[in-house]
Amino acid sequence: MHEHLVIGFTGWEGDTLYNRDGNRDMVAACVDKIEELKANGYSSLVDPCPNDLGRNIDVMGETAARTGFNIMFAVGVYDEKYAGAYWKDKLATDPDAAAYLTEMYVREIEDGVGSTGLRPAVIKVACGPGPFPRHEQVAMEAAAAASVATGTPILTHTEGVDGDLQLDYLTSRGIPAHRVIVGHCCGNSDHDYHSRICDAGAYIGFDRFGLEKVHPDSERTASLAAMVNAGYTPHIIVSHDCVFNLRGQMGSKERVAAAHTRSPLHFERTIAPRLRELGVSQSAIDSMLTDNPRAYFEGVTPEQAKRQMAQGHSIGS
Repeated sequence: MHEHLVIGFTGWEGDTLYNRDGNRDMVAACVDKIEELKANGYSSLVDPCPNDLGRNIDVMGETAARTGFNIMFAVGVYDEKYAGAYWKDKLATDPDAAAYLTEMYVREIEDGVGSTGLRPAVIKVACGPGPFPRHEQVAMEAAAAASVATGTPILTHTEGVDGDLQLDYLTSRGIPAHRVIVGHCCGNSDHDYHSRICDAGAYIGFDRFGLEKVHPDSERTASLAAMVNAGYTPHIIVSHDCVFNLRGQMGSKERVAAAHTRSPLHFERTIAPRLRELGVSQSAIDSMLTDNPRAYFEGVTPEQAKRQMAQGHSIGS
């Protein structure tokens, strides 16, 4: 539910020491990862890369065509901290920036990206810690307007805090809470924070497993088990925020190498066994991997999903 085929922080093109992998090499790397996922029973992946973070529609399209795998992607702009100069200036100086972004989002969703015909499945919202600057408020306003206009759900980036403020902003603009995944909630271990977002009706992302330097997996796993034991399973989606191709050499060589070696099967291979040791059932794990993503895309509320599962019905039946 939250992995990336390609990421490139704005400005990587100017790094003349970087050995530029072409689309063919990037597709090959993606195909390797996707085939591994397929061999383990997976058939779909969401890549919520915003437009200005290296989103590569051609790589996504070719990878999907070569593997028969369902790749869903996003439209959106990144947070103010990491946005490039183009969007920083546009959102800071254009009084009609929200309308401009809304038009761009709706056009992609309805007509596809450029001549590819490929259309986004989610709208990406990205915010740093609050209070949110104008850049992020404009982007949220546009995301909400485009979501209302098209019915497309929203998936967010946070720094592990203030996702409740993000959700308040979006719902105040007409977005039902269950159409939102508040991302990276596993970036802290505050059970009240997690519960507050779920109680408001949204989905939450425990979607950075394996990013130990950001927050240790031991704490993510304990927090996730606590949420499951408190009855919040239908609200939770799990993932890794893996990057299959990182453009440039942002940070140290070790950081770049670590990014490329992370696996989208880490949850299944390492985290799920730990959760079972903590008393989490296999059915709860399956729900977080399969049922909850399906409910989110079908527009089913977590509470509706909980009732359906209690009655022995699958989502959508």
